[in-house]
Amino acid sequence: MRNRLLVSSCLLGAWLVTGCDSPPAPTDSDFPPAALPTSLTAPNCNVLTTNAVTASGDDGNVPGNTQDDDLGTRWSAQGTGVWLQLDLGAVQALTGTTIAWHRGNERQNHFVLSTSQDGVTFTQAYAGDSALNTSAQTTSFASRNARYVRITVNGNTVNDWNSIAETRACAAAAPPSTTDSGAALPRQPYLQSVKQTSAIVAFRTPSTCTPSVRFGEGTSLTSTVSAGVAGTRHAVKLSGLSAGRTYGYVVEACGSRTGLRSFQTSPLSTATKVHFTAMGDFGTGGSAQAKVMAVMAQPAWRSELLLALGDNAYPNGTDAEFQAHLFTPMAGLLREVPMFATLGNHEYVTNQGQPYLDNFYLPANNPQGTERYYSFDWGPVHFIALDSNCVVGLASADRCTLSAQRAWAEADLAANTRPWVVALFHHPSWSSGEHGSQLTMRRQFGPLFEKYGVDLVLTGHDHDYERSKPMFGDAVASSTQRGIPYLVVGSGGATLRPFATSQPAWTAVRDAVAYGFLDVTVDGGTLVARLITSSNTVRDTLTLTKTLPTTAPAQARVQARALEAAEGQDTPPGPVEDGPERRVDSPVPPADTAESVADPDERLLPR
Repeated sequence: MRNRLLVSSCLLGAWLVTGCDSPPAPTDSDFPPAALPTSLTAPNCNVLTTNAVTASGDDGNVPGNTQDDDLGTRWSAQGTGVWLQLDLGAVQALTGTTIAWHRGNERQNHFVLSTSQDGVTFTQAYAGDSALNTSAQTTSFASRNARYVRITVNGNTVNDWNSIAETRACAAAAPPSTTDSGAALPRQPYLQSVKQTSAIVAFRTPSTCTPSVRFGEGTSLTSTVSAGVAGTRHAVKLSGLSAGRTYGYVVEACGSRTGLRSFQTSPLSTATKVHFTAMGDFGTGGSAQAKVMAVMAQPAWRSELLLALGDNAYPNGTDAEFQAHLFTPMAGLLREVPMFATLGNHEYVTNQGQPYLDNFYLPANNPQGTERYYSFDWGPVHFIALDSNCVVGLASADRCTLSAQRAWAEADLAANTRPWVVALFHHPSWSSGEHGSQLTMRRQFGPLFEKYGVDLVLTGHDHDYERSKPMFGDAVASSTQRGIPYLVVGSGGATLRPFATSQPAWTAVRDAVAYGFLDVTVDGGTLVARLITSSNTVRDTLTLTKTLPTTAPAQARVQARALEAAEGQDTPPGPVEDGPERRVDSPVPPADTAESVADPDERLLPR
């Protein structure tokens, strides 16, 4: 009110005399708004110590006031382009600043953040307006090395005064710990149905609670999602992700916290590269499986996703066997690599695979809404997963029918736009192993694969490795036919079975001695598949090449946006919570012998 009264007196005096002394220069209000916090609280900022602070000028409210941890003091200066500069004393990695604006709840400030290593040359890091509140506001920018941070202020929405109560530079926060804390979860987190914009983190807890998952790009876990309901079986969906990015996550449940783990989302449809692994007949919980997993866990073979080709939990596919023979021995891998699975005949022993369906959260993008067969895209590859048990007569009509699955498969393949196509299922169309070729699978689906350009078929069932020559119909493809190589990768851990007959002419390579998995990379028009043994050697290599269709960049971007927008809610919810977990009174023994992985009687099944 002092300034206002002086101006009024001067105006009055102008009516009485010819002159008047000039009023004092205006200043920013000395009175902070009511209910102002008394000290700085910097949200999402790993605060760095300021060595010195300078400014382009001030009105008596000096720059040092911004470092006294007192929001009742400030630095102030009038005019456009005035600045406040922090000197950190040495070059450090910076990720932003936090600023508490004087009277920030009454006006928005227009400001620019710049950084410098030498105090002479500055690079702009951010430009924008402050939020309308009194809280300290952290502004983040891409990590950079700098010693100096300059805040240039260009007035506000009320006047041209520039006033900062407190400010600090921010360093990257220390990443969350990678070590689990609290009681161990009975089932560690495992990744399911990872897509371009979403992913599912599934796990189990020892008691009923409502857990949450913190997640974000890299190690910055800026988002949190709750399971929503209390229970012991949990599948938490992470949404709002971006394609082809690496995300970190931490599960907080029932007083326990899992260590930081990361995964990669599915790349854009315009991506040209992918790395995946595949294996079948592995779920034994035994020593051979452990050796295969030890090699697969090595950085050279750590892939973006894993294809499971059936017989994932010996001998009967029960819930307890899934825990003991899959989720426990593979816990480390499945926390960071999503598994896309197919049903094996051993899973069908228990209620036609119902425990399998209760343990996995897979796409269900078919009219029947079933997870028994599905498809998904990952970068340049379209994957189609089939239920061969349904084809050979193990499924009742209310669970799955050949006609419905085949009709869906043809429609799915016809709609595909990705340049590479990989099919996966359990019973092999071509095999010289103990079970031999499954002719119903070959004759029902082989023509579809040939018609719609499937490039590679992956199967299991026989406990060996075998790669066919390029096949067409019931024979090796001629020079004028586009043949398809069929691979049996049943060497993931179940006891290997020797070949009883000599190698047929249509076989390119076969092996019943080495346990292992398939490692596949796609790079543009080249696909390379290698059998990696449990002794970390390459036993076989297949290279496929093709000329990819050329699509104009603008058209490709339009197609990509349309496909990514169509990424639907095609994963059904998990099993309804059925109360506390059923306890297994005794440990489930490993299925580490030939007898424990013996097949149910399939002699009467159609070939």
